[in-house]
Amino acid sequence: MNPDHRTNIVEIVTALAESLLSAWSHFYLLRGLHEGARQHPVVLERFDQLFGQMWQAVFDGFFAKAGTLLDRTKSTYSLPNLITLVRKYGDSELKQLLPEIEACLAEQDSPLAKIERWRHEVVAHYTKSGRDSLFYIDNKMNLGDLEGALAQLEALLNHVSGAMLDMHNDTRGSADLVEEVIALFACLAAQANVHVATSPGVK
Repeated sequence: MNPDHRTNIVEIVTALAESLLSAWSHFYLLRGLHEGARQHPVVLERFDQLFGQMWQAVFDGFFAKAGTLLDRTKSTYSLPNLITLVRKYGDSELKQLLPEIEACLAEQDSPLAKIERWRHEVVAHYTKSGRDSLFYIDNKMNLGDLEGALAQLEALLNHVSGAMLDMHNDTRGSADLVEEVIALFACLAAQANVHVATSPGVK
């Protein structure tokens, strides 16, 4: 692998790490919104429309960012295109990494496949099949599934970048964001309780 090839690989690995970092941030927001609403239902009751819109925006953002990593369109920064570069530039030892990675990406019932379908069918293109109720049944995911999928994407990326570049990517950012969102819900709940306690006619 000559210096130009290495530069190309570093560029795509860096871009993938940035996308993963953003996806983790969206995940932490979803986790925080979920936990905040669970712990402080009064906030959800008071701001139900706002909560719904916030959840949808973060939900769409998560699948847009995570789905980008699985995009098979040429010239995009994605794991499939990183594999293409490994096959093009890597030696025989590096190419031995590919079957395992390709097998993970090819699993049709995996969380990664579901993320890819959510991104393509609902978030990016909003297709007819994406509007079908069966889509939601077949591609149902919980927060644990999303977290596991991001961890798998990080592991696959580091599997390649570690072997090719001796580079490890820490893409998880700060999970403190979850606690910040919960704290925000707590503040809103406290304010709501004060408002109820001081309202005219309340004894």
